[in-house]
Amino acid sequence: MMESKYPAINDTPKAGPSKERSEPPPTSPSPPQKTPKRSINGAGAEPQLLYTGDIDISWLEKYNIASGLYNNGNTCFLNSALQCLLHTPPLLRVIVHQHDKDSCRVKNAFCMACNMRQLILRAHSGKSPFSPDMITNKIQVIAKHLRRGRQEDSHEFLRYAIDALQKSCLAGQPQKIDPKIAETTWVHKIFGGKLRSRVTCQSCGHNSDTFDSNLDLSLDIYKVGHLKEAFRRFFTPDHLNGKDKYKCEKCKKAVNAEKRFSVEEAPMVLTVHLKRFTPLGNKIGHQVDYDPQLSLKPYMSDGQFGPTYSLYGVICHAGGGPNSGHYYAFVKSAQGRWFEMNDESVSPHNGLPVKKTAYILFYMRNKGDRLASAISSTQAAPRKSIISSMKKRKERDDEDTGLSSKPFIGPVLPSSDGPSDAKRLKLVNGDPQADAVKKKIQSVEAKSSLASLAQYASDDEEEEDKGQKMEVDNASPSAKAEDTPVKPAKPIPPPTATSTPKPSAPISPSVFYGTPMPNKAGGKQRTPPSSDWRHKAKNPYNQVFRSRHKRRAGAV
Repeated sequence: MMESKYPAINDTPKAGPSKERSEPPPTSPSPPQKTPKRSINGAGAEPQLLYTGDIDISWLEKYNIASGLYNNGNTCFLNSALQCLLHTPPLLRVIVHQHDKDSCRVKNAFCMACNMRQLILRAHSGKSPFSPDMITNKIQVIAKHLRRGRQEDSHEFLRYAIDALQKSCLAGQPQKIDPKIAETTWVHKIFGGKLRSRVTCQSCGHNSDTFDSNLDLSLDIYKVGHLKEAFRRFFTPDHLNGKDKYKCEKCKKAVNAEKRFSVEEAPMVLTVHLKRFTPLGNKIGHQVDYDPQLSLKPYMSDGQFGPTYSLYGVICHAGGGPNSGHYYAFVKSAQGRWFEMNDESVSPHNGLPVKKTAYILFYMRNKGDRLASAISSTQAAPRKSIISSMKKRKERDDEDTGLSSKPFIGPVLPSSDGPSDAKRLKLVNGDPQADAVKKKIQSVEAKSSLASLAQYASDDEEEEDKGQKMEVDNASPSAKAEDTPVKPAKPIPPPTATSTPKPSAPISPSVFYGTPMPNKAGGKQRTPPSSDWRHKAKNPYNQVFRSRHKRRAGAV
């Protein structure tokens, strides 16, 4: 009974059902462990690039000028914008060589990049015009408010078309993707730039910077006759005062400030939109001149390289308002010749197309600017960093050591680092006054030590009976009889700087060790102290006891 109830500890288990044998012992439930997921938006994650290739601005082989596009009923705004995109070399190279059906991540939906690829291949493969149905049939997918057969704004369609290309690049990514990662697509690398808005406080000089990414630049042309003047007006600082005062982050109050725009990152393809239409629907119809070459150097942020651009496309508008009129374009071919693209009509144009009706300008970076920007960044960046680091290091050293370029007015505490230069010079060369005081102190200490050693001078009882005195340089006051009053020692006068101390006499060995000296009268030599109890070192307390003993013996 007991054996069946309590099995042996080391007993082999009996054969039983496999289910019972495979059951693990019951354990306390533990919370499930979550494997950490690496988020692309996390702060600790490595920066992700959606497009890692280089942007090549050279033309593709066998690509020169595209064919015309039919107008399918008020689609001139669409045709003119598409013609400028069809003659943008970096866009053609990326879409043709790096985007196809196999690499497309858009499944069962409209892909602007795939449709643009069909348009590019057909437009540059033949010379006969055709209808861009792959784009016009999807116009409401590109922009919901646009209607086919209705006159629309060419600049508005251009913006929605580039946004549709951006959506094709972001296919398969999270909906709430980090904006910094979204700006690494080939769309932003071709058309994207960055502006810096700096607000400077006029009271304390504090700067507040804001950076905004942009795909084009809209310039006000009211009472402006040249493109450079429009650029100068856009980057002219605005003064915030009166009711428009700026609340400074450092001053914590509303102050007068200055707001200024500058180009932080220049785009590869610069799209300049001239604001010809007012909010009320009126058109600014005067001519705005522009040059075939454009430099952004005067408008760049501090330390940034200012590239130069060449004009390769112009969209013009003929008419009285945004909802009426006609759009057409001028483009530059791979051979450097200008052509007028007016729907299905393609005709060469002599010279620069400076027109009164210019609406959108397309500039592309020059080929040598990439190397120049790399050289300038390697030359200018280290110089700036070295100067700033030296200034910061000097400030940190001043804070650590307490040194400052400005003189300090007020009481100064003694330094704990060590003596000053003047004191250190005195310590090295010697101070005569300090040496005299030191010698005085040494002489006084020597005399006091001799007086204390004299107390231990030894003498025999026989010599005391005979009345012999021991010759000692400095007699001890404790050697006198008990009845004689002990005179107080005279106070040692403080040493003066003028008096020079006299050298003290040497201590004789007999006095120091308590050994008897030879008698002056030619007596016998005193014997050295032995182990006999009678020959003991002279002690002032023993003399007191012996004198008391003698008085008591005499009284008896």
